[in-house]
Amino acid sequence: MRRVSLVLAAVVSMLASACGGGISSVAEKNKTFYAYDSASTDLVDLFEQPYPPLDLRAEPPKPQYRGVSVLNGRVHVSRPTEWTLRKASNEPGRRYVQYVSPKEYVFAVYEWPDHADAPWREVIARYEDAAKESRAELVEQRIPMATYNAQARAYVVRRRVPAAKQPYVNTSLELLARNDRRIVLVQIVHQGESVAELTGELLRVVDTLRLD
Repeated sequence: MRRVSLVLAAVVSMLASACGGGISSVAEKNKTFYAYDSASTDLVDLFEQPYPPLDLRAEPPKPQYRGVSVLNGRVHVSRPTEWTLRKASNEPGRRYVQYVSPKEYVFAVYEWPDHADAPWREVIARYEDAAKESRAELVEQRIPMATYNAQARAYVVRRRVPAAKQPYVNTSLELLARNDRRIVLVQIVHQGESVAELTGELLRVVDTLRLD
């Protein structure tokens, strides 16, 4: 299985043709969500706690990173300090956290409903079936990857999102990651014309992703 540092750069570069747009995901069906612009610091703390082992000082051109625990401590990750927590939920079975970067991309982690003991081939099949049922196009699929302690399969997914005048195209990099404890879906959506310059920044985020 290839390490993320050997794969992510190639997969992320496939998103260069993405058109502008928002994020379409399972979170849109979750009514228990959190909006950063109307929340207090205490409320933020419900969805994100410090995880100092993954802190990292800035090393230009790479930003400063903050280690955090999300999804009620089930996931740890090192994220750029400039990210803003946009939406989140701790609803059992439907936990998620969604960040927005000033560099115009969204990073999200969703709790996947399959049990950790489910056969990998069945988990993959259910993810692909759900994507196709939502009329998403799997541009690239089942690319082997790994995070800190999980194996993963990477997908480049293109969706047509309804809009007032006409639908727009939304392209995302999605990682279905698992270990012996849990399964999560990681989603990265970029709104610009290219994400090639973000590869170095995102490598640390994905490479440090830990499932507890």
